[in-house]
Amino acid sequence: MKARQKLYLKESIIYKITVVPLFLLIFAAACVSTSDPRTSEPAAVSRPAAEQLFTVPGEQVSHPDVYSLQLYRQGTVNSAPILRLDSSEKLVLRFDMLESRNRQFRVTVTHHDPDWSRSTLPPEFYLDRFSTVYFGGGNRSRAQRPGYWAYEYSFPNRDLSFKVSGNYLLRVEDFESGNLLFSLPFFIRENEGELASSTEVIFTPRQDLRIRHQTISRFTYPDFIEMPGFDLTFYFAQNQFWGRAKKADVFDTVTPGRVHYEMSRENAFTGDYEFLFLNLSELAVEGPRILDYQPDTVPPRILLNVDVPGLASAGSRNYPRPRTDANARYADVRFSLNPPESLSTVDGELYLTGDFNNWTLRSSNRLRYDESTGTWTTNTFIKQGTYSYKYVFLQNGRVLDLILDDTFTRSRQEYTTFVYYRDPARFYYRLLQTNTFYENGN
Repeated sequence: MKARQKLYLKESIIYKITVVPLFLLIFAAACVSTSDPRTSEPAAVSRPAAEQLFTVPGEQVSHPDVYSLQLYRQGTVNSAPILRLDSSEKLVLRFDMLESRNRQFRVTVTHHDPDWSRSTLPPEFYLDRFSTVYFGGGNRSRAQRPGYWAYEYSFPNRDLSFKVSGNYLLRVEDFESGNLLFSLPFFIRENEGELASSTEVIFTPRQDLRIRHQTISRFTYPDFIEMPGFDLTFYFAQNQFWGRAKKADVFDTVTPGRVHYEMSRENAFTGDYEFLFLNLSELAVEGPRILDYQPDTVPPRILLNVDVPGLASAGSRNYPRPRTDANARYADVRFSLNPPESLSTVDGELYLTGDFNNWTLRSSNRLRYDESTGTWTTNTFIKQGTYSYKYVFLQNGRVLDLILDDTFTRSRQEYTTFVYYRDPARFYYRLLQTNTFYENGN
């Protein structure tokens, strides 16, 4: 007990660590800070536009025929892909292959540290049965032009189950060729300790008039934590963009048995981050946002109304809900944007990114100027359903993802916080607890 008291006395210092945050948004080995207020995360990047900027290192879609990717907790389509260890909870993986043949797939899973570097654990340490599993047996769509196969896989199951908590990356490969089709992140937590979170709204006298959210959490840790100031690590993520998670840079252990941690005011999140909403539940001219529908073309074509910055915002993010019935169709959808005159495209490029392309910047979704309409346009394949999306501006290697937002709409932001424990006896990061909350703390 005396040793314990000495430990708390030693740790009754408020740890305030101000560092350049780890921005997984960019996945670069080195990040350069910038004061440009139009970027949501002040970081510079020199990467090809086709690489992912909203997702974690290693997450990718490698096959051009993979569409409508979803990974969520069974029973709640909007839920984050987070499971409780040793529970009956399952994750559901859904995706389509726009091709005429049925495939078989090979699944592998890797364990990762909080920064998504590969952990040192061998597969037999974190997997309960097999390191490689297989599945197939998709459902053929009744819709044609294009036709597709829809696949669904749920886990954990008798072949794929887990021994330890932490960050994981799911890899799905073609069974015949062994080529990677796609990879997605998910999390397994232990439910150790108690976690409460909230946000504080910060109004800053900046020219862009954006508000900021300072995320705050209080973690009551379990008895086996002896040095919380050194063994615990905390992260916050906004709107399920795991690749943009931020490491908490202010925390204290003054109160025995509890840690208070938060993001500093300087590194707070954009509190009115905006999304556009697309409802393609029905393919018809009468549908919302649809200006023209050409069902007799191969594939069918849809022309959407022109997006105008500041007038088309839907506010909060609506997580993807592709239709799952066999009659659901794909269409070649044209997006059009009328950017503000102040946005010069001479030294930058406009991109469309959203749920339908896994939030990547692809050359196929770069907007090009259409002289006949005086707008910037791009096309992409989308299945009937509902989606969120954004236009972003890539300039000198930096992604300006706030420049086209509607700054007058108060949108609901979703946050998830993660508590990691560097176990000195097991030499890996355990994910003790998570919590999802909103601006009002609920």
